[in-house]
Amino acid sequence: MKQRKLVKQSPIRSSYLAYSSYYGRVYAVESALELDYLSLIRFEKTAESVESQPFSVQFHLAGRPRRYTPDFLIVENGVEYVDEVKTRSAANNPEFLQKAKKLSRFFRERGQIFRVFTEDHIRPGNQAQNIRFLTPVLDLPPPIPEFETLLNATDQRSASLTELRRLLDAQAIDPSFIRRAVAHKLLRCELAKPWAGLNFTW
Repeated sequence: MKQRKLVKQSPIRSSYLAYSSYYGRVYAVESALELDYLSLIRFEKTAESVESQPFSVQFHLAGRPRRYTPDFLIVENGVEYVDEVKTRSAANNPEFLQKAKKLSRFFRERGQIFRVFTEDHIRPGNQAQNIRFLTPVLDLPPPIPEFETLLNATDQRSASLTELRRLLDAQAIDPSFIRRAVAHKLLRCELAKPWAGLNFTW
C-alpha cells in the first residue's frame, strides 16, 4: 500500500491518502492511527471490501440532531462492520461512550455492526511498526518458488531470524524473502514482538 501525507487541514488533524492494489482503490484517512488500522486490515486480507468515510448519517443524541461519518465500512463474510478509530483516551470519554451506545443501536437496526478500535487493538507491542515494514511488499506476488525451495531443502519448520537467514543463505535465497513471505503469510510469527526477535514457523 502506497501512501503520502497531505497538507494539514487543521492544527490537530493530519490527512493521508493510501492506495491498495489489492482492493483497487484510494483511501482517505485523517490520522496515523487510522492509517495503521488500514494497514492492519490490508495485511489480514480477510475483508471482502473496505471503504473509508463511506457515508454520513443523521441521528439524535440527547434530543439534538447529530451527523456522523464513520471512519471505515468493512464487509467480511457478508457482514457489514461500521468501524470508528479513536485514541484510547477519546474512546473512554463519557460523551463519546454515550454516542457510541447510541450508534450501536442505530446501526444494529440497519443490519450493521458498530465497532470502536483504539491503539490497544491496532498497535499492541511492535505490531504496527512491523506491519508498516511489510506494507511496501503486500502487493508484490507471493514468493512461492523460494518457499518451495526452503521446504524441500530442510525438514526444519521453525527458526529464529538469524537461523532462517542461514538456511536461506545455504540455498542462495535472497534475505528479502523473509519480508515477502511474512507479508503473504507463508511464514508465521508473532508480529507484536520486535522484528529482530521474531521466531518463524512454516
